[in-house]
This record gives sequence, structure tokens and C-alpha cells, in this order.
Amino acid sequence: MTTRKNRSSSVRKLKRRVPSGTSRIRYKRRTRTSATKCAICGAKLQAVQQKGAKSAKKPTRKFGGNLCAKCGARVMKEAQRVREKTKSMEEVDIILRKHVEGIL
Repeated sequence: MTTRKNRSSSVRKLKRRVPSGTSRIRYKRRTRTSATKCAICGAKLQAVQQKGAKSAKKPTRKFGGNLCAKCGARVMKEAQRVREKTKSMEEVDIILRKHVEGIL
């Protein structure tokens, strides 16, 4: 029987093969999820929740649940400038480039 600390649903059972050739069960504690952060600036996303239905967890706007509102607006502006040919794709900041390409 396992030790008392491993008899919980927050501990995951992992079957691993050891060098002797037999398989053993190892126990690993599940980690809690941290607060979601913006992919560009790293700020905490305000509208994203941990509990509830999937549609209620993140906003339905463009890049909702991935970028904060400020960075999302920056990406939209850069994409529009590239679309209007006032700025080339090489002039766009390298951090924003991946998101701008997703819009175009």
C-alpha cells in the first residue's frame, strides 16, 4: 500500500521502467495553474478566470486570453499599418511580428 501522502487525487501515478527492467509506480504532485499572463509584456490578464464554463473563462475578442488589451491594440495598429503599406513587415517589432502575421 502507498504512503498516506500519496493517496490523494492531487498526486498523479506515473508508471516508469527502471534500469532493472521492471516497471514501478512513481508519484508526482500535480501543480496548480498560475494566473495567465500576456504573451508580450507579461502582465496579468484581467478578464481571464480559472473557474466556470470555457466560454466564460476568456474574452471572445481577438487575442483574448493571450494578450492584454494594450498589447492587443498595438498589434492591431501594426497590422493595419502593414496592410496599408505604410510599414513593411521587417519594420514591425520582432516581438509583435508573430501576432501581426496571424491577423494578415
